[in-house]
Amino acid sequence: MAAPLLGAALCAQTQPPAPQPVERFWSASGLEWSEPANPTRYFDAIGRRAAVFGKQDGRFEAWLWPIKVLHGFRLEFQLERMPEPVRGENYLQSVTVRPESTTLLYVHPNFTVKQTIWAADDRSAIVLFFDVDSDRPLSITAKFVPDFKPMWPAAMGGQHSGWLEEDKAFTLSDGTYKPTAVIGSPASSANTEFMDHSLIGGEMLLRISTSPAEARHRLYPLVMTLSMTSEEEARSVYRDVLAHAREIYELKTQHWRDFLEHTLQLETPDADLNRAFTWAKVSIEQGWVCTASASASEPGQSPPSAPPEGFAFPANEPCGVVAGYGPAGDGERPGFAWWFGGDGLMATWAMLDYGDFDGALRELRFLKAHQRSDGKMMHEMVQSAQIADWWSKYHFGYMHADTTPMYLYSLGQYWQRTGDQKFLDEFWPSAEKAYAYCVSTLDPDDGLMDNTKSGLGAIEVGVLRGTVKKDVYVQGFWVGGLRAMAALAAVRGSTEQTNDAGQRLEKALATLRTKWRDPALNHYAFGVDTAGQRADMIGNWSAALLSAGGGVGPEEDDEAAVQAFASPELATDWGSRWISNKSPLYDPVSYNNGTAWPFAGGFVAWAQYAHGQPLAGYSTLMSLAHLTGAQTPGGMPEHMVGNRNEPGERSVPHQLFSSWSMVRPVVAGLFGLSSSAEKEVSIEPRLPATWAKASFKHYRAGATEIGATIQQEPGRTTFNLHAAGPSRPLLVRPQLPYGAETSQTHLNGRRLPQAALAVASSSEQSQIAFDYRGGVALAPVKPVPERGAANASLKILNVTTNDKARSVTISLAGLGERTYELDLLTESSRLQVEGADKTEKTQNGYRIYVSFGAGEDFVHKNVILRY
Repeated sequence: MAAPLLGAALCAQTQPPAPQPVERFWSASGLEWSEPANPTRYFDAIGRRAAVFGKQDGRFEAWLWPIKVLHGFRLEFQLERMPEPVRGENYLQSVTVRPESTTLLYVHPNFTVKQTIWAADDRSAIVLFFDVDSDRPLSITAKFVPDFKPMWPAAMGGQHSGWLEEDKAFTLSDGTYKPTAVIGSPASSANTEFMDHSLIGGEMLLRISTSPAEARHRLYPLVMTLSMTSEEEARSVYRDVLAHAREIYELKTQHWRDFLEHTLQLETPDADLNRAFTWAKVSIEQGWVCTASASASEPGQSPPSAPPEGFAFPANEPCGVVAGYGPAGDGERPGFAWWFGGDGLMATWAMLDYGDFDGALRELRFLKAHQRSDGKMMHEMVQSAQIADWWSKYHFGYMHADTTPMYLYSLGQYWQRTGDQKFLDEFWPSAEKAYAYCVSTLDPDDGLMDNTKSGLGAIEVGVLRGTVKKDVYVQGFWVGGLRAMAALAAVRGSTEQTNDAGQRLEKALATLRTKWRDPALNHYAFGVDTAGQRADMIGNWSAALLSAGGGVGPEEDDEAAVQAFASPELATDWGSRWISNKSPLYDPVSYNNGTAWPFAGGFVAWAQYAHGQPLAGYSTLMSLAHLTGAQTPGGMPEHMVGNRNEPGERSVPHQLFSSWSMVRPVVAGLFGLSSSAEKEVSIEPRLPATWAKASFKHYRAGATEIGATIQQEPGRTTFNLHAAGPSRPLLVRPQLPYGAETSQTHLNGRRLPQAALAVASSSEQSQIAFDYRGGVALAPVKPVPERGAANASLKILNVTTNDKARSVTISLAGLGERTYELDLLTESSRLQVEGADKTEKTQNGYRIYVSFGAGEDFVHKNVILRY
């Protein structure tokens, strides 16, 4: 760190201003994650116009979008009569993260300080509340290194700093004196003094003085604000925040209470899954960033003098979902805190699943606004785009191929869930342009998108970059986009476009079916290289084709292809590897050639549930669920290394498209929820047989809201359904044990002729009970690896039944020379087990012990059950 500027000194004010702390209050959303402070772990505090990124030693950097204002913020404490201050990091005990704020707890033998950090949503401001418990006057000294630099790759020169005596605050600005940040506190009693207008090269200092009597009733604020147009506006924001800090915070908290209450809620016997799902929703909602360009408002234009009555997005500023959050350190590149098209589209799927239709529409509009004139959708846009001249000087904006077909797929998803005709009218011209762009990149010989024409897809870096002509990841979204385009065109009454999309779909599927599928390996190829050769390496890229793409068909081939994802070559206890660890290209720390990405694991789990592999789907899902909080409370990491349960060295700690993986596979897979425009809603859960009960509420399908409690007991599965809004048919189907036979079904006590499927109306409360007899259910495997552990859990590769022989064959993989337990749930008293070392009777069935032969790696084995 550079030495402070010559002449800078600590200036004790001769007439300290009368402090104006905030009256003590408390407001909370009701959701929190608390843990002992660990200096290697990350924390953040997120708002729509600002954010704080820090480590759990108390240090952080502050961003007032799009400006990095400071870094290295830390605290020192000094009691009256204490000879010298103590450093805060030595006394930091715990970190408590809530959707609305983060609280750092400092405990000294003679005092306790709670530092609550939060970022406003309706204005560009960061606020720190200091809650002090001390018997003697306590000074809190904030030290930080000023930056005042815009987000990468933009730059400003000639940074300046100053002091506003009237506001007890620093100013940071550039040579134009238009963009300005204000950092201060009305309780300031000392500050760094400047002898000229250069930005100081070392730490700046702001001291807050507290008294025991006042601290019992007040909170001490430190506020940071920004204007991109003038110092006058920045000061106005600063004063307004101080005047209305409580109201602004309570408004933010109320938003989070409403969000948590009115979006989809799940309750299962697995607390890890419940927590992961809830925090996934929060992480995605925290992704909204609203930032004004330097020309978005006139100089001197003031923000509202009081918080708005409701919680709304700014009318004239761009607001979109960024990719994630992580510290920039000494640089200006904070994780992925800028907008990515693909990440934003995945976020819309999650929003639709948890019921935020307005948010999904807003994000789709944001991306539509940045659609290129030829129809291609944006890949990424930094927050400093206008300062950096992003679109003309840099090549990143439209570099990816997958975003445009993914956009078509996402438009189809929105229509399917809402049936909103106004939406379709608004977006149809954009959909036509996106479709035309995709068609322009096709290889006429096979009907597939060509990466050399359209851009990057599955591979961004590594040994494969530049060698890929077509990849299955892009084709997955192209197939999904074609299905969406055909459906939307049919709703529009456009026979020509419906037929065109349908014909192109058939051609693409025929190519994938006949030229990309390896019948010997039951696997879809990665793609075609620039030499025209098929790349047959085993990986999880085809999961996008088998989930969002809807599969290739016939279904038995898709089911066989999905089975490869459960192999320990790909399946780890912390997600799914990009590429098999048997491949010569495998590198466990390579970004694209061996790491395990939660978002890719989300596609894998989704595909497994969609194509008849619920046990493998559950194991994949739970391997992801435990990643919640891996690097930061509530967040999910960008990627994990391939050979141990450890985040990548440069993994972004709070990545939104990782959190997406805990929404769609849970909603569409585990609970089996889906809806079709203004038609039926399907409820086809694939719950673990060991769960006695699970429930959901606030599932939205158009204007209808549905909930259910699902109870499982031997011989019967019961659905208690409730709904509000317009009536819709509810199609309900239970998951039965392997080999079970349905006997009868009752709807509200009345026997139905259809035993396996029941239809109820959403206009009334209903109870549907499915009775069955016989069969065997398997308890799923839930990986729970220790930090840094290697892949070790039992893998259920496949389960097949032979009704005629009354048998079930379980294909397993386990580490050599290890014995695993597997629980079977059945009422059969004559179960015979072949391939297990020992079988024990349990209350609900049997427990079998399966040993695997010699070998240092995973070994495959079959177990046959005869019932």
